[in-house]
Amino acid sequence: MKSRITVILLAVGLVIPCLSATPARAIPAFSRQYKTECKTCHTVIPERNEFGDAFEKNSFVWPGKLPAQAQATPVPSAAEKQGAEALFNSGLPDQLPISLLAQHSMIYNSANQTEFDLDGGTELEIFAAGNFRNLAGFWADANLDGSVGEVFLQLRQPYALPFNVKVGKFKPKLSLWKANDRPSLSGFGYNRLRVSGNDFRISEEQGGVELNGVIGSRFFAAAGVTNGPKAQSDLKEDQNGKDYYGHLEMRIGGTDFLGREPEVDLDRDSVWDYLTLTIGGFGYLGSARGGANDFYRTGLETEVIYKRFKARVGGTYGHDDDPAGGGQSVKSRFAMAQAQYLVGSSLIPSLRFEIEDIEGVGITRRYVPCLSYALMQNLRLAAEYVLAATPSGTTRQATGRISFAF
Repeated sequence: MKSRITVILLAVGLVIPCLSATPARAIPAFSRQYKTECKTCHTVIPERNEFGDAFEKNSFVWPGKLPAQAQATPVPSAAEKQGAEALFNSGLPDQLPISLLAQHSMIYNSANQTEFDLDGGTELEIFAAGNFRNLAGFWADANLDGSVGEVFLQLRQPYALPFNVKVGKFKPKLSLWKANDRPSLSGFGYNRLRVSGNDFRISEEQGGVELNGVIGSRFFAAAGVTNGPKAQSDLKEDQNGKDYYGHLEMRIGGTDFLGREPEVDLDRDSVWDYLTLTIGGFGYLGSARGGANDFYRTGLETEVIYKRFKARVGGTYGHDDDPAGGGQSVKSRFAMAQAQYLVGSSLIPSLRFEIEDIEGVGITRRYVPCLSYALMQNLRLAAEYVLAATPSGTTRQATGRISFAF
């Protein structure tokens, strides 16, 4: 009874702020650099909007004309001009491009020994991102527990080539959506799907080289080569094996991949003034267990945006020749659908359904409702419930989380 009361109090505490209006402010690195709001690139952090997607594809260089407030700078003195010139010649950003992300979770799960855990996990992440004189974009992030995430440099069409070159440790461009590009707390299931005996996951960082670029204004393509996941690359040292992947996406309507909004006929209303359709697919070819298990993953996804409504549908299919070493091949399938709606400018209720089928393991179904609210543009409150029907039983878990970036 006491635990139920605690959960109710937690839910009330998360919902009440959603009913009050609060001035919005945002101060992460990109917002400081371009003197613009977080909502220029995000709906509710960390989910990106169409312009934010174009900004990332453009190597963290502002696509198109800079915001007026970023251009309106005071007339510098002679000493300031000299200092600015020295920074430019050195290739250094004008401002230190560093931000912090902090978050804390509280979890209720009746199957756990501690049913309601007020210490469900705390993270503090530091990340640096930006560009060097618009010639190369960079990204680096690390958790203060010592783990390092992505660290890469992306050269923007070097030597007048028609594509960008990304080098470092990064998540291969496979899915339409980055692992954290969502309003919900739990990641999409395909990101963590793993076949027993194969450490490959779609969202895992890998050392590699990627070529990517915008074709025209509404197509984007990427292709790369990696060492494979760390646990697998250690086994590949003797054979020098590599993994390969490719990605292609297309957008119809809405803001294109160059950050340009479509022309609108003010005299005649059209559904295409509000509709955006993005379709993408990918393929990944790799090997595991020192080359004893050749495998592949393929995926097809689509995203539809109409005014404040957004729907995402996707599926993946995989095949492993011999993941466990017993001479038995394994097929894996995954499908998901998510619908969400932006209420006002700060609240996103969403609902997701997932089905996962790994040969020899069984079928898992997940139902994930979530409520995400931006108290300020850089401060998020969220509550999520996950009902999972697995081959071994049914689990239910509720999570509340606070996140803020600065």
